[in-house]
Amino acid sequence: MPFLFRLRSFLVTAVIALALVSGPSDVLGQDNDKVVARIGDEEITALQVEDAWSQNDAASRIRMLQQLYDTRRRVLDVVIGERLIERDAASRRLTRDQLLEQELPSRTLAVTDTEVELIYERNKDRFGGRSLEQMRPELRTMLEEQRPLQALHAFMSELRVAADDVVVLLEPPRQNIATLADDPVRGPADAPIEIVEFSDFDCPYCKRAADTIDQLLDQYEDRIRIVYKDYPLPSHPNAFKAAEAANCANEQGLFWEFHDTLFANQGSLDVASLKIFASDVGMNATAFASCLDGGRYAQHVERDLEIGRGYGVSSTPTLFINGRAVMGAAPVDVFVEIIREELAAASR
Repeated sequence: MPFLFRLRSFLVTAVIALALVSGPSDVLGQDNDKVVARIGDEEITALQVEDAWSQNDAASRIRMLQQLYDTRRRVLDVVIGERLIERDAASRRLTRDQLLEQELPSRTLAVTDTEVELIYERNKDRFGGRSLEQMRPELRTMLEEQRPLQALHAFMSELRVAADDVVVLLEPPRQNIATLADDPVRGPADAPIEIVEFSDFDCPYCKRAADTIDQLLDQYEDRIRIVYKDYPLPSHPNAFKAAEAANCANEQGLFWEFHDTLFANQGSLDVASLKIFASDVGMNATAFASCLDGGRYAQHVERDLEIGRGYGVSSTPTLFINGRAVMGAAPVDVFVEIIREELAAASR
């Protein structure tokens, strides 16, 4: 069958890609003490290059490392899936192609008009003024060509779920995120999962991340510790003062109540409103106003910004799960997958 050839070609490409991006050591593909350049008698090592990269462009470094890991992981998942297919075929006394001929047709979904119309609406600016009816045959053909590969991934996923002997040892990029005694925290200090969140109270994506964290706390309870750090963006004029206000709330032991109130009232975070919210959550209004008006925690917020920049934070939300970066308001499933991997690693 033609689609089997296409699937095999894809898998060969995946294996080659894994070989290209994998190496015996880290990002530079060299040991840290490896000499990578000389100026006269002076040597420059791979570690010095890494340090310079971290100090001068931490944001691009963290993104590049994450992209490299994500690529390796996607390809590794395909390689694992192919091995599981081979094992399943052998257990049924079939060839790989015979197995796929049996299993893929039922997983190859028909293309619907709704899907075609959705693709058209999302990309119509690229079609040079051609109408939906003009584009419909081409878009349908494109989607139909993608279906066998989607069916293959679905089959691989089912085999992966059923397998109880798959252990992924590919190490993700991590950073040792320092937490400070005055950081607002939720959860036990000995929790196996620590999520350090760099956030902005006036950022809508941060509100989505806060909602996701609430789901995780409900699901994992005392296995998660949340550490909050301020990262107010200059594009949100009320965010810096809101961060100061939250630290004033922390001083009175009401950070998380105030945190939830601020996210529930995005767009209304001027100083007058912050003082009203403080009273609403039960703070001493006079002490709060003195703290906020005096800028008591301005340097604290600046410190968190500096800390975040040092770790490559450049946008919000940015979260680190046991040092593993998640940038943006990722779906809860992304967090759950990482948490499961971390819990499994801790139990090995």
